[in-house]
Amino acid sequence: MVKPSLESQLLQESVKALDLHDYIIVSKDTSVRETIELMRSKKQNCAFVVGEHTRLIGIVTDRDVLRKVVTKPETWDKPVTDIMTANPDSITGDATAQDAMALMDEHHYRNVPVVLEDGRVLGNVTHFAILCYLTEHFAEDVFNLPPDPENYASQRVGG
Repeated sequence: MVKPSLESQLLQESVKALDLHDYIIVSKDTSVRETIELMRSKKQNCAFVVGEHTRLIGIVTDRDVLRKVVTKPETWDKPVTDIMTANPDSITGDATAQDAMALMDEHHYRNVPVVLEDGRVLGNVTHFAILCYLTEHFAEDVFNLPPDPENYASQRVGG
């Protein structure tokens, strides 16, 4: 049986096959302080903000915290909606891993929300989730790659 190539697998595999469980959900009424404390305690670099019927309405990332909170202590007790990125780009569970990687690469995202058709959160695609998938399904290919695939020894070294 011919083993599918890494590239063809990423073009065909839906993001539902990835480990999407690393995410935090907060309601739109949660304070900035509570959101950051939750992110710290769960060791996550983002939190998804949900509104009515647990539909995704925004995302707060560690970058938002650095840009909008660190130098403005007055924001700590305000609602998280004051600092979140509203209506973040997201993908559905039927999107391919390639779609997720293209979106992440194009916009320099580290987290892409995966949502159901009605907007409820299904999971979070991260670079780590993609790497775990690749190492799990293509362990031999991934672990045997030289640090620089284009660099070959000009002569034999060793005994």
